[in-house]
Amino acid sequence: MLQLKPETPDLWDSILPEELRKLPEELARVDILLHDERLMEPFVRRFAQTQGRPSLPISTYLRLMYLKFRYKLGYETLVEEVSDSIAWRRFCGIGYGQRVPDASTLIKLTHKFGDDMLNEINRLIIANLRERKIVRGRKIRTDTTVIASDIHYPTDAGLLYDGLRRLRQKLVKVPGIGLRLGRTMTKAKKMIFSIAQALRKPDAKSREKVKRLNRRILRIVRKTVIKVKRVLRKVKDPKVRGHLEMTLGLTDRVAGQTEERLAGGKPTDKVVSLADPGARSIVKGKLANPVEFGRVGQITQDESGYFTQYGVHNGNPGDVTLLPGIVEEHERQFPRALKEFAADMGFSSKENHDLLVDRRVRRIGMAWRGIPPPNIRAKQQRPWFKTLMAFRAGIEGSLSFLSRKFGLKRSMFRGDVGSGVWVGWCVIAANLYRFGRSP
Repeated sequence: MLQLKPETPDLWDSILPEELRKLPEELARVDILLHDERLMEPFVRRFAQTQGRPSLPISTYLRLMYLKFRYKLGYETLVEEVSDSIAWRRFCGIGYGQRVPDASTLIKLTHKFGDDMLNEINRLIIANLRERKIVRGRKIRTDTTVIASDIHYPTDAGLLYDGLRRLRQKLVKVPGIGLRLGRTMTKAKKMIFSIAQALRKPDAKSREKVKRLNRRILRIVRKTVIKVKRVLRKVKDPKVRGHLEMTLGLTDRVAGQTEERLAGGKPTDKVVSLADPGARSIVKGKLANPVEFGRVGQITQDESGYFTQYGVHNGNPGDVTLLPGIVEEHERQFPRALKEFAADMGFSSKENHDLLVDRRVRRIGMAWRGIPPPNIRAKQQRPWFKTLMAFRAGIEGSLSFLSRKFGLKRSMFRGDVGSGVWVGWCVIAANLYRFGRSP
């Protein structure tokens, strides 16, 4: 049964000193914003039930997750800290004699609610701020960044070994299947060690040795996949069988792309992790990290500093393809409000420029690709354009703030939905934090 708020106030309040009954200033202001009844509507609409055991109160869950991302805590650490703090218990609506929800409960609820729910919650928070005339939506800036997946650096041999390891983990759960991969794993592990030794000498002979070892590991994986497919019919549990089939498919796909690379080809849409199959290699042209692995995150911020919208995209979509969706979402939140728009050259194209003009955006702060027409060049010489370009550069600092303060740079949740949840909570926590710290 869905429970929105804690049932009764705590009787211990009557004997606590006045100082202990007051929340810290930041938490008190965040509590005001989270007290909006509209934040409960998405949960009621999707998960309303009148039977069964009462769930963790939604208001408590939202506050616990804010604390988690505000202080970059793990689930277990969060539970320990809330249990030990009177102020945090009071903020979350957990009585002094009540037990703090287990970490596993928070994990399950986070997976259950998903990323679409967080998008809606952020819209409702922005709507509340708009009603308070804090956010107006007249001037926005947007940019993209890589949301790295929590995976090791992908290599051909490493991915093939990951496939063997995962197949073995699944087969161990099937009694009497008659197939063990212990010796196979040992052989592959020794070859990977030999590859690491050979890579210490960056010469042509060592590179050829690495290729030979990769081919040997590839043959081992191919034979293992055939063996596992033969015994697959013995797996009766549909859940285990489904996981095994998925792992087989990914391992076979990794073997195929490895074979193509060894033949001199360049496979497209490469798998870079078996733990997070949706992650992709993303080239952003940075000197420190030429290639990153994960997904592309898009963040939009208005002039007041609040993040009005966000998105997580698979692969490496061009920034130019994202602008129409950004403008459409902004108009849904702020009808006919957008007057100034700033973005880097990646978002710039004649079509996007015309789109912004059609939407009656007065000032467009985007560098033109190629040689600008005379009318565009004249606008770029005006003071407002230079001011808007300086405003655009400020989002780099905001992205750095999200990464340092809330962990945006690397998603600790895996999968497409997990990355969306991670980015969503980073943005929501940042908005609540800004409101809590504002005078």
